Amino acid sequence: MRTRQPAARKRGIRLVSHTTDISTEGITCPAVSPRLTEWVPALLAKLQPHTERTIREYATTDPWRTSSQLLAKILPAWHHTDDPWTDDVAEAVAYTRAITTLALTYRDEPTNTLSPYHQRRYANLTDTVTSIGTGRGPVNADLGALAKGPIALHRELDDQPRALTLLLDGDAWTSLPDRRTGVRALAAIAVLADGFDVRLVASPRVRRHLSKRYPTWSECHLDLTASRDRSPHTDHAETVEAAWEAIRDLDTEPGKRRLLGNLKPEYARSYRDLTTDHAIDVAEGTISRYALDLEARDLVTIDRRGQHNTVQLTELGERAVQQCLDGNNDLVHPDQRRLDGCLTATPQQSTSTVSPRGAGGGTSTPDERVATTGDPEADADYVQWLTDPENTPDQLHERFSIVADDDAITLVDDQLHAFDDGRVAYLSHTEDDTHVVLQWGGPLATLGRLASALLSEKALSKILSPSRLGHEFEAIDDATQAYPTDRILRRGHQVGWYSDAETTYGAWRERITTVRDRLLAQVAELTGSDDTAARTNLFEDLHGLIASATQLYHAAGIDLTTTIRVPDTDALARNPTHLQDFCEFLAKTAPKQSVYGIHSGYRMLFEDRPAKLCRRLPAETAHDATMDLTMSWVVAGPTITELHDEITDTLSRELTTVREAIADGTEAAPTLEIPVVDGTTYPAIRRVIDEIAMTHDAQWTPRGRQRLVRLCLRSFGPADTSSACPYDVVASLLRALNESPTPTLAAVERAAATLPPERFRPDLTPTATKLYATLLRADGPLGRSELIEQTGISASSYDRRLSDVRDLDRVTPVQQGGHRRWATTKPTPHPKTPPVTAWLPANSDRPAPLVTYRQSTRPAGPNSPSPDRTGRDNRGGWDRHPPLSIAFKPTGDTDYTTRPMTNTNTSRQPNSHAHQLADTRDHPNTMPPTTHPTTAVATPQTRLPTGGDQ
Repeated sequence: MRTRQPAARKRGIRLVSHTTDISTEGITCPAVSPRLTEWVPALLAKLQPHTERTIREYATTDPWRTSSQLLAKILPAWHHTDDPWTDDVAEAVAYTRAITTLALTYRDEPTNTLSPYHQRRYANLTDTVTSIGTGRGPVNADLGALAKGPIALHRELDDQPRALTLLLDGDAWTSLPDRRTGVRALAAIAVLADGFDVRLVASPRVRRHLSKRYPTWSECHLDLTASRDRSPHTDHAETVEAAWEAIRDLDTEPGKRRLLGNLKPEYARSYRDLTTDHAIDVAEGTISRYALDLEARDLVTIDRRGQHNTVQLTELGERAVQQCLDGNNDLVHPDQRRLDGCLTATPQQSTSTVSPRGAGGGTSTPDERVATTGDPEADADYVQWLTDPENTPDQLHERFSIVADDDAITLVDDQLHAFDDGRVAYLSHTEDDTHVVLQWGGPLATLGRLASALLSEKALSKILSPSRLGHEFEAIDDATQAYPTDRILRRGHQVGWYSDAETTYGAWRERITTVRDRLLAQVAELTGSDDTAARTNLFEDLHGLIASATQLYHAAGIDLTTTIRVPDTDALARNPTHLQDFCEFLAKTAPKQSVYGIHSGYRMLFEDRPAKLCRRLPAETAHDATMDLTMSWVVAGPTITELHDEITDTLSRELTTVREAIADGTEAAPTLEIPVVDGTTYPAIRRVIDEIAMTHDAQWTPRGRQRLVRLCLRSFGPADTSSACPYDVVASLLRALNESPTPTLAAVERAAATLPPERFRPDLTPTATKLYATLLRADGPLGRSELIEQTGISASSYDRRLSDVRDLDRVTPVQQGGHRRWATTKPTPHPKTPPVTAWLPANSDRPAPLVTYRQSTRPAGPNSPSPDRTGRDNRGGWDRHPPLSIAFKPTGDTDYTTRPMTNTNTSRQPNSHAHQLADTRDHPNTMPPTTHPTTAVATPQTRLPTGGDQ
């Protein structure tokens, strides 16, 4: 076999645009998205015939000998037995063997002429070649396999680097919710550039987006190759100075500064959105004049091609906003900003001066950041952004949104910090997902806070904006509907305060904000009042206002979730009146947020006022149809899952009586299901892990996900329970994903060890938790003095708790220099879980969810559910039901046994009022019973001739 030196011509990434003369010859890969698995296999498939021809040109006819010689060139140490293969080396070897066999054994022979055996072998070899480095190859290796396989092979064999043209999918890149997915894709492009001449085709908008969101990569690759004559490094000081010169004389123009501070480089904003943005507060005619001045300064660009002009930050404008404006859009010299950033933040003397975002606040936890609301009586807002509504959502948004179960009430046990001011509500928004976080303060106050957040100036400016809804709400029009938009909103979705005079966005917004302010003023007056009639009317108005808002969010295509935090669940449970108020709040509010197509679900099922019933569009109900919720719910508190039965019973009683026409079968209507889900159980934690894997493209195997669930249940749940706090699960997985696109079990536990001691391994004592967490985070073995110093505990505490730690599975002693030290090993696989049948009740052959009906199991009417239908039949299968405790005989290789049901809680959580028992072992061999998710179902009834219910 002849070998060649790597090509002398430089490899790398070159940006193709109208200003360059770079051609797009060679292999072309269109629609390159941020997700590797969507384009890398296609690129490798197009590269495969070229690789095969290159191998046939420089190789012998013996595939095994040829591949061995190639491996000796590209992986010199591949055959050494002293060093075990890593995953990337193993996959690169498999790739080299496969591509050589394809090139020299099968050549260009049509596959249909091969025998069945060789057809299967050809398909397997092709799959190996096209899946390398994607996380789905023979050993699920990452980009290292791509670099050591096809990249290294072409560097060795190609005289000149082969040209690869990648056409970036602009919409996929600019709308990507997770930055880490983009980082991984850009890393793959950089790896390809090590062996090929990569030509990147990207629009100016996409390039600005890449420069903003991935500045380091853009500077290293795009800026270096954009021009052969320019310097490879941008003069940062010169750029900042230019931004300051462009903006420095705006010290007397606060309106222009506010306009500039509310623009984004990633996408353009229309003039009409800017006019209605309360954060800018500039008259409609002034927006155009201000934008023209900022355009003359090269701070923004204006697109005049559409029906409405749009404005967007330039690179200089982005630099000016970042370096020359503070959080209040006031001018600050870049040197002063850098000076401030170097100083250590001093402790705040008053909570009213603390930003809820914790700027410079050190190591506050996410929950502490949320709890630090500031003082609305001073400079804080009553409705605050949980995250920046227009940038990529950070982990705080995901922490809340991933936990929510769609169209359900999810209960989450979590140790909460009470808000500094309970009147504050948080709002968070991405492209199509909005989340409200507020604290329970009684039914009337909580309704007021929810209405205030959903229809706040922030929400109307950034979420329910004119661009989202349209000047006459035409943006939410469904072309399949036979009704005009105003009738759909008014008589279908039953949006209130939307009369014939308020069909334009501006008129509706003025009316709805007037109603909002009037009702919120009444909330302040009647929260502690004994005027029952006035409070009843206010409850009805607030429910109508919130239902109208959620229907509008739903019509605009926005997923809506509300998290209600109950910091002192124990006190709530001890007070019967308060507990009843809380349960009735959920039972009366959740059903009103229901929808069936374009129809209000509450109006279809429960409304009995003739005047309201006359204002409905005709509805055709499909057989076995069910309603959706316009808003999902999460209720979080230290022991909130213990209120599962009370919430379910109250919800069931509320859904007992449907409208008479529905009850007697005269009128057909869909079924309304409102599951009450325990968000801490095995199925809930598995759903959270699956959601994160899908969102972040993590390539965990089913077995790996099962082990992750076990790790989370062991790491974030009290002893002798099969539950865990999903917020801690999300925080740990997201932190681990920052380090690796598919973190291992050990990496996830190491990330979990960074959580506060009271959240990680609550089955251990606080001292033992600190010791174990320190060992997990350590780079090597630690001795006694190092552990005492790093954990900040006393020597006596170390001596007392060392036995608790050394008994843990991953902790092992090592000898170094004649001294005993402690280290952690890789996690070992646990025995397989019992079969699904071991989780079923002893007297049943299938899971039996608790379902509340309004009738017997024989509903009447052509559109009523079939007799054997349960409320959970279409909601996810067996993994929606937690395992039940059932006796079974363990085998010799399993560590599962069962114990009698007990309410004993051995957690050290401060709000737990259960009796405390000493923990006797690290991993209790139990499968305790957990509560079933419960579905409250509203279905029609049929009257018998005798007057009774069938």
